[in-house]
Parts: sequence; structure tokens; C-alpha cells
Amino acid sequence: MISMKNAIKIIVSGLDNAGKTSILTALDKKYNFQQEILELKPTIRVQYHQTEFLGNLCFFWDMGGQEQYRKLYQKRQDVYFDGTDLLVYVIDIQDKERFDTSLAYLDLILKFFMNNEMDIPIIVSFHKYDPELRTIDEIHDSINDLRELITEKYLTFKILFQQTSIYDIISIVQLISYGLSIFDEKFFELSVLVEEYLVNKFNSTSLILFDQNGIIISEFYREFINPDIYIELLETIKEHLFLLKRMQEEDFSLDYNFFTLENKLLSYLHKIKIRNDSYYVSIVIEEKYKENLLEKFPDLVEDISKILEVILP
Repeated sequence: MISMKNAIKIIVSGLDNAGKTSILTALDKKYNFQQEILELKPTIRVQYHQTEFLGNLCFFWDMGGQEQYRKLYQKRQDVYFDGTDLLVYVIDIQDKERFDTSLAYLDLILKFFMNNEMDIPIIVSFHKYDPELRTIDEIHDSINDLRELITEKYLTFKILFQQTSIYDIISIVQLISYGLSIFDEKFFELSVLVEEYLVNKFNSTSLILFDQNGIIISEFYREFINPDIYIELLETIKEHLFLLKRMQEEDFSLDYNFFTLENKLLSYLHKIKIRNDSYYVSIVIEEKYKENLLEKFPDLVEDISKILEVILP
């Protein structure tokens, strides 16, 4: 486990047309990115993206997946794969004919890590898991089969599996968030804190802490959520991501107040300032718990600030 005081090298790899650059574009833009994604051209060799997470620089290596580049990476593995802190491997779940090719490429990368005794956390993204495909049994069978094959073969690696789609921005944000959160044990403490406030103090439906780039630092949701409320919840979180981006771009100085949703729900987005950076607490709560939330919310802000002060470099 590396220290969060260092720059983080994140390899984003997979076959050509798997959606790697689309994922990074969606992560950066948060909204109004669909047309840009349609106009993307195949990545030539490697493109570099940079963002900041809790005061630390994250360098994404977006690696072109065409066969000619995969051969190049294989010849120069020490150049491309050495020093990796996190691997995000993207598999196009709709491209069944190339599953074997994709697994072989993943094997090449992981063998380099094993041969060099690199204990690298892995996130496998089953990408293009688009909304209209989520009820198709064949897609779920493919995901389960791939997950089983990868898990059984690479027992020594910590591997997290995610389903993602550019039509579900939350899935993209979570993909990167889960990967970055492994780099400091304080994230576990923060997760416990968020759960405690959601369940025992606020009785809220969701509680999410975003950084200023819209990356999730911690999140928790009520265990049982009515399907109708769940759909509305996802739309509200998306809206908070859009608002967060606007607040950054337009330098808003005020918090967004409570918004009334259907099903007697309220949403709230609150900005926290720590040192020179902004963080955002997103809450969805039933209207009847609003006063209780307002009474106890300053305690949450104080507790979050204490933990982040320790994590920040």
C-alpha cells in the first residue's frame, strides 16, 4: 500500500474500443460529454490524464488497446507497467467474441506484476453495461463467468469488479472512487462515520461525500430502498454531480438549499471548506427528518473535517 503523500500512477487498460477514454472523459466532464465521446478517435499509444484526489496528484495512463500497441507494451513492459499503483482493466461486456483476447491481455499485465512482486490492486470494469441490457440474462451470465475465471486464476491479487456505463455517470465515479480509496486506512474510519450518521443520526436515504472533482470519498445508502425511490435517488445524485461541477466552474459561494423531490424526499448539497479545497456532502432524506438533520449536521461536518485533516498531505 502506497502513501497518499505520493503521486499515484493509474493504468487504464483493455482492448481497443473497450471504452477506456470514454470512461475518463465522462469522469472529467460529469455532464454534457456524450457528443464528445461520439467524436473520440482511437487512442494512439498512451494518453495522459491528470486529476487531484485529496491533495495528491493522480496520473491516468490511458493505454491504446489496438494490437500494435499491445505488442509494443509487451516488448517494453518495464516502461509502461513498472511503478503502477492501481490497474483499471476495462472489458467491453458487449464484445463477447473478444473475451478470450481481453483475458489474455489482462494475463500479460498481471504476469508482469507477479514476476516483479508488485502487489497491485486491480479494478475490472465490465463496461458498456448500458441500462437497456441490465435485464438480459446473457449479459449477466457473461459477467458472472468472467468474474469467476479471473478470481480463480489470480488468487493473490485484490480484485474489485464493477459494472459501468457512460449512460450511468454514478457508475463511472464509483469505479475510480473505489480504486483510490484503498490507499489510506483512514477511508475505513470515514466509511464507518458516514454509515453511523446515515443509520443512527440522520435516518437518511443516502449520504455521500464528494471531493471538488466529483470523486466519491465515502458513501452509504439505506439498506432497503423502494424501487421507485431508488430511481429518483440516482437521478438526484446525478443532479448533485452536475451542481457540484457548476459550483466549481462558476465559483458559487453559497450552498444549495433543500430541494423537494417526490415521495416526500428532500435533497441537500452542502459545501465544506478545508484548507484551500472544497468538499461536498450530498444527502437525500425524508422530509420528516429535516429538522433533526439540521440540528446534527454541524457535528457531521466537524467529524468529517477531523478525518480529512489527517488524510490530506
